[in-house]
Amino acid sequence: MRRGLWRTLAPLVLPVFVLAACARRRLVMMMMDFGRAAQQQLNLTSSVDSSREHCIYHIGDVVFDELDRTWRYPSNCVAHLHKFDATLAREALSGKSLFFLGNSVNRRLLYAIAHILGGSNATYNRSPVAAEIVQDIFSHTIFEIGVNASGHCSRQYRCSTAAFGINPKVRSISESSLKMFNCQNKSAWVETRKLFDSAIALGFLFTSTPVLPVAVRFLEIWANLDDVSFAASPVDNYDILVVQILILDAKEESYFEKLYQTLKKLMRRRKALSRPVRFILWGSPHNLESELHTTTIIEIIQQKLRPRMRDIGVTVLDVTFATAHASALTLGQHQKGSLHHFMDFTRLMLADMLINTINTL
Repeated sequence: MRRGLWRTLAPLVLPVFVLAACARRRLVMMMMDFGRAAQQQLNLTSSVDSSREHCIYHIGDVVFDELDRTWRYPSNCVAHLHKFDATLAREALSGKSLFFLGNSVNRRLLYAIAHILGGSNATYNRSPVAAEIVQDIFSHTIFEIGVNASGHCSRQYRCSTAAFGINPKVRSISESSLKMFNCQNKSAWVETRKLFDSAIALGFLFTSTPVLPVAVRFLEIWANLDDVSFAASPVDNYDILVVQILILDAKEESYFEKLYQTLKKLMRRRKALSRPVRFILWGSPHNLESELHTTTIIEIIQQKLRPRMRDIGVTVLDVTFATAHASALTLGQHQKGSLHHFMDFTRLMLADMLINTINTL
């Protein structure tokens, strides 16, 4: 009876499975072809250039090993780029403070950095239903954590200002609202960091998605604060600002010039105070929401964002190829049900790229 039923249904069911399998295979092959083409281009350029400048520029062009389920930097760059363990990471970041401005992907990058710094003392995600071990805590929209010399990570700290819960999704951000995100004064930052005996301070401010409109607005307001308010703002109390670039459509380009002018102004203000600041723009992480093809996003970053930022000494870490290729190989999977969140493989890869980038500043 079952055989007879199968003979009846097979002509109807099999074409559906075949079409689905073919569609999936075409998608995978398309991504693989892109990955191979990008890798071939990398091999052509890197085979004759192992300079420090070239390797820094190509930090995001990693090589994947599907068999070992790992990744590595190009072989010609081993003198300049390497994977960081806890000891090396603490050495590279010791005494530094990093502020992450972006959506929840940037927050998860912050915690991936903390995980590498932690080593054997890292705080693991111990949820019995979670498929990840790298923690992510999303209690506050703005916070700072500290990682001490032994790698222990603190809880989230906020300054004593009571209004940190303001919703940053609102596009119209006034100067009075922004002050609510600051510590009360310069010394409040010092007192907060004493609480967790921090060797490395990691701060975060949530921008919502899309990222650039809100991130640029925050930076603009900080750039135009009076001297007292500026001294109490996050932009004046961190050594390195890590700004996420998420390109979902062509409209994101319209923010590049304003971002350029604002970063230029902020760098001048800090330099005048004899406290230089460095900015790292990183992106665009692969996501399932973007309207643009991966190669188009790479062109936007390489041809329109990077050259402009290079003029003022702002580093651009291009991770578009790496995250898209990892996803195509199913090594860098997204969290179930998420369009943006990566699992541990990609989170730790991005964290290592960022530490390498900081180490070359």
